[in-house]
Amino acid sequence: MIKKKFPVFLFAFFILLPGVGEAFIPQAPHLLYLVMEKIRQPAGIEAFQTKKILNYKDPGKGFNKLEEKLYFLYPGRFRCEITSETLTSFSVESDHEFVKVMDGIIVSHEKSPVDLYTDILLYRDHESLLNRLAEEGIDTTEVSLQRYNDIICYVIGRPLEKGKPFAGLWIEKDTFLPMKYMVEKNGYMVEIFYHNWRRVSKTWYPMQVVIFLDNQLSVMVDVKSFDLKSGFLPSLFDIDHIKKLYPENNPGFQDENSKQVDELDKRIEDFNKLYK
Repeated sequence: MIKKKFPVFLFAFFILLPGVGEAFIPQAPHLLYLVMEKIRQPAGIEAFQTKKILNYKDPGKGFNKLEEKLYFLYPGRFRCEITSETLTSFSVESDHEFVKVMDGIIVSHEKSPVDLYTDILLYRDHESLLNRLAEEGIDTTEVSLQRYNDIICYVIGRPLEKGKPFAGLWIEKDTFLPMKYMVEKNGYMVEIFYHNWRRVSKTWYPMQVVIFLDNQLSVMVDVKSFDLKSGFLPSLFDIDHIKKLYPENNPGFQDENSKQVDELDKRIEDFNKLYK
């Protein structure tokens, strides 16, 4: 009688294989597929949130606050609306195009560093997110297993210099929920943390986002509520239509506004204009 000789032989064979016994690390496309299987892509999301922006000129004064309403229409369309006593502003991202309108004038065609947190929330299919990460300078050919704040994570990306901060996406190994998104934008190292993921039906959404710029706390986002919704008007996300409705700033003002949005070390005056 042979008595289980084959299983023992098979076990020994795999033990001798190189790399067996180490943790399995999926490649980026497969890993992002698992992430999307976790957080899911619904027809649409409507969210209400408070954004707190640090007063850079006088940190003792705390944060400036603004209320925002967010619309996600999948795949690939997003709108954020801000209304205050002194300002009406909205931004739209659709099919990798972006436009920001403030008081009836188009002021920007580029996402500011503090708006990059929506990448992970908007691109909820693995191919689109993979492309987006590559566009932001993340090396999507590299995936490693690392410990971050005592949590084991998959990390997409790799440092250009050993021990230096690098663009990447950190994903909790046990849950496949994104934890940290880091990119370099307009000379700033942007570090975005996603906390307190919650689920409605099968869709997950972070209830808090914290953003650091060059290791300095910059923005905190607290989500009041989010719901799964669809049926949004297509015109809300039609950038070509928006370009026809609203005039562009003149080049001199446009350049100044871009600095106001992106040069965050001078941002207290800029945010008063953009968000107060």
